[in-house]
Amino acid sequence: MSQPGDVKTTEKSTDKKEIAHEEEEREKMLNAENTRQDTPETQENAEEQRPRKKIPIGGIKMPGFCRTKSKEPCKDDESKPTESVNLEIPKKSTDSQPPTSEKPTTPAKEAKDAKDAKDVKEGKEKEGRRGILDAIRLPLVSVFPRKKNNEGCDAERGSTGVAGLASVETLDEGVAVGEKTATSNDDGMETVRLDKDGTEPAAPSPKQHVILAFLSMARRNLFVTVGTLLILLLMIIILGIACAGPRYEPTALLRDSRFISAVTSCGPVEGVLEDGAYAFRGIPYAIPPVDTRRWLPAENLERIENCWTGTYAAHNASEKCWQYDASGRADGVEDCLYLDVFTPDVRYHSPLPVVVMIGAETLSGTSPGVMQASAKLARDRDIVFVRPNFRLGIFGFLAAEPLTRSTHPPTSGNYGLSDVVAALNWVKLNIEHFGGNKSSVTLWGHRAGGTLVTTLVGSPRTKGLFARAWVSSGSAIFPGKPLSEAEQVNDQFIKSVRCTDAACLRQKSAEELMNAVPTTWYLTDTKLPEPRETTMERRHEWLVLDNVILREHVGQAWAGTTLPVSLVMGTTAQAGTPAQFLAPNATLNASEAEKMVRESLLGTMGLADEALRRYNRTLEGIATMISDIRVVCPLLTVALQQSTIPFYVVTQPRGVAGLADVDSDAAAILGTYAARTSEEKRHVTAMQQFFNHYVWHGEVAQATSNLKSSKTFVVGQDVLPVQSYQNCDFWISKDIVPRYARAD
Repeated sequence: MSQPGDVKTTEKSTDKKEIAHEEEEREKMLNAENTRQDTPETQENAEEQRPRKKIPIGGIKMPGFCRTKSKEPCKDDESKPTESVNLEIPKKSTDSQPPTSEKPTTPAKEAKDAKDAKDVKEGKEKEGRRGILDAIRLPLVSVFPRKKNNEGCDAERGSTGVAGLASVETLDEGVAVGEKTATSNDDGMETVRLDKDGTEPAAPSPKQHVILAFLSMARRNLFVTVGTLLILLLMIIILGIACAGPRYEPTALLRDSRFISAVTSCGPVEGVLEDGAYAFRGIPYAIPPVDTRRWLPAENLERIENCWTGTYAAHNASEKCWQYDASGRADGVEDCLYLDVFTPDVRYHSPLPVVVMIGAETLSGTSPGVMQASAKLARDRDIVFVRPNFRLGIFGFLAAEPLTRSTHPPTSGNYGLSDVVAALNWVKLNIEHFGGNKSSVTLWGHRAGGTLVTTLVGSPRTKGLFARAWVSSGSAIFPGKPLSEAEQVNDQFIKSVRCTDAACLRQKSAEELMNAVPTTWYLTDTKLPEPRETTMERRHEWLVLDNVILREHVGQAWAGTTLPVSLVMGTTAQAGTPAQFLAPNATLNASEAEKMVRESLLGTMGLADEALRRYNRTLEGIATMISDIRVVCPLLTVALQQSTIPFYVVTQPRGVAGLADVDSDAAAILGTYAARTSEEKRHVTAMQQFFNHYVWHGEVAQATSNLKSSKTFVVGQDVLPVQSYQNCDFWISKDIVPRYARAD
């Protein structure tokens, strides 16, 4: 029978044995576990037996890293066995082989083992957290993929690998070496290595921005991108060249920053830069009409012996032809057939319209009067202006029997008219070298120049030399006498110089010939018609029917036919005003005005009362009456002969005289009109637009489609169409107009 104390002692011994046995079994299990972990086969079997973990949808599988302590090999080291990350315990050959010896387990040993296991666990946790942080710092592979840097892995094993987003499929905790490797951390995250040659499908890329996707694709296809960009750049260059058009080099270069050269049919000429444009002054256009060529038609410079060598300096204005100036003094030279050209640019592309200016107050002088262009005018209007000199008076229009006999075919007179034709021929041949368009030439004549232009409109000698004409304040009296009658009228002059043949006339000095001209040949009609004009011998006419340039009266030439060129005619409301009425201090009271009307031919014909009723008894009224009888209404009768001729009358007064004088329309067109008031400035603008539009387009902008119903325009502050001009019908019905019109 045992004692209770013995029983207790036995139970304690048994408990101790069981505890020691359990500790011994635990130690064996730990040793066996460590042994199995040392071998790759054991590790693989153990990992295969582990249950698979599901990654939730949207979960992120963090990337692995290429480091010296990582299980993942570098690209060049994939053939080497994977190094152990956690423990460095000597490897065993097999899992079943027991340890050669077992050491007794002690509490100290157990504490040490527990501490080592804890350290291993903490190391894994730190390693996993470090992988997460490094992965966050890296850029996303899906945005800008990179090449693996094998050299970097070989040189520095601590460099990071490629990061990416994990897929939502079920992943194994680990795979064999050479496949994707995944390391499970205690925090539930997995580190996945993404290789191109992996067996698992690639994870879907996140949705990218369009620009980022385009940049990624361009980077992957570098050669295609560069080629496309080069093709686009080439297309842009081609389109830019096509849109910009051809590039033209200047036809001439400035010399000394001032002089420029141009080509003519007789040799190069040199002009001057002025006000941003170019002026060529004094260019010869015909053989000098001197010595034996006096009183011969103008002849262009066509033979080389008549041209010059080198470059002709067209820097200064030429001398004017012989004429009487406003004071009655004779001045000029015979060698005067030169012209001036003013052009915005010396070029061959985009030719500009051309205006040839023919200006003279009368056919004996003064010329060119107000008709003077400039380089600034050419630049402002973008028009090429040409102003030729031409012979006047006795040297330009003498029709005499000795001269007719010395010429073949027999003819004389109209030499000044032949000068204008020669100038037009020169323009036709050379103006393209000065930037002008030879097919867009406007012949503009003012006052006596307008008379010459009117006679040339229907002349066969000018066919194709100009496209349109503008006549301002010309005469309505045109040559109607045959050449023989003109020779008889001029025989008085031949007798005064005591010559019977052409050779004698050509030997006389210019001064002697100018002094021999009868004073009656220079008289002009500047007053109301006088009673003696009904019986007096017909006034002297400079122009004649020479059967070469002029073959018939202008009215006959225009009748029943369409003009070969377009034409505009016009004048000013007070174009015939006497010079004394234009003076700043000129005055005329009502009684003086009435006396002037009653003493004129109007009073003799019983038209004074009606005339005074139509026109007021003021200086402006008398000036308007004179102008209507002498200039305005006679020109209107000429324009009425063709239904396509627009006719204008300028009514805007200027200056202290308060009258629309004879030069106001030309001055407004040329920009020399000194506009002081807002009304005058608006009138200048309207007149310039009126003229410029016609030069550029060959039509009157304000004209209606049917000129028969509205062909007359009154130009004040604006250009306004009217049915007819007042008072002209009255004078025409009373046979005052055009009978007493101004001669030249």
